[in-house]
Amino acid sequence: MSTSAIVKTEAITLRVSPFSNTSHVVTWLTPAHGKIATVVKGACRPKSPVLGQYDIGFLCELLFYERERNGLHIIKECSVINSRLPARGDWQLTAAISYLCHLTSIVTPDGAHAPELYELLVTCLEHLSPPPSAVPLLIWFELQLLALLGIPPQFRVCAKCGCALESSQRTAFTVRDGGTTCSACLRSNGRSEVPSLSGDVLAILRRWLSSPDFEALKTTRWSDRQLEQSGKALGAFLSHHLDLAPECRSVAYQLLDTARA
Repeated sequence: MSTSAIVKTEAITLRVSPFSNTSHVVTWLTPAHGKIATVVKGACRPKSPVLGQYDIGFLCELLFYERERNGLHIIKECSVINSRLPARGDWQLTAAISYLCHLTSIVTPDGAHAPELYELLVTCLEHLSPPPSAVPLLIWFELQLLALLGIPPQFRVCAKCGCALESSQRTAFTVRDGGTTCSACLRSNGRSEVPSLSGDVLAILRRWLSSPDFEALKTTRWSDRQLEQSGKALGAFLSHHLDLAPECRSVAYQLLDTARA
């Protein structure tokens, strides 16, 4: 096996898959090397030095042998920096962490340099807290992720004709067109799309999409109705524009809604 020098980096665990009876394949997101996958040999053995050092959402210090050809890297050492201890035993937060990591994994190409996405995921994992604040955080993360991918939903102008939309106007949200649609374009297209968005929900989504700073989320007042409208709109958008199974997202949101109720 041809290898290069050992690479040392911080990394967030996105996925853990079985590789053999005692080994794992672990998918990571790193600030400088993007998404990578490593083989962790003997990970399940009782005396393994990496036992308990990684799990979904963990922030770790990782040493690995970088392959000169495409394929799995070989891990050398792994030590946990942040195990998200408050979430351990909390099944609602565990579901939210799993969803954040899964969504990040499916939209990130292998090896793609994605420092902004890494920082976004770190920020969300560090600020994730029990309901009721968990659902707004997931919505904010989804908006920021779509912006980083270059496909943010359009909330300020009609996605079809480009005309400005009144802030108090209730408007349709057309996922195929990429955002809000004025009433004239909706009538001319001869179709009605759900969900519609009220003016106050549009105001929140506009603010969160245009504010990558986490403080914008912390200072926003929201209601259950506003979260429900926002969540339905983004769920439809993500399912249409990304390779995201709606069931994956709905499980996390349903568990958080149960806790919030």
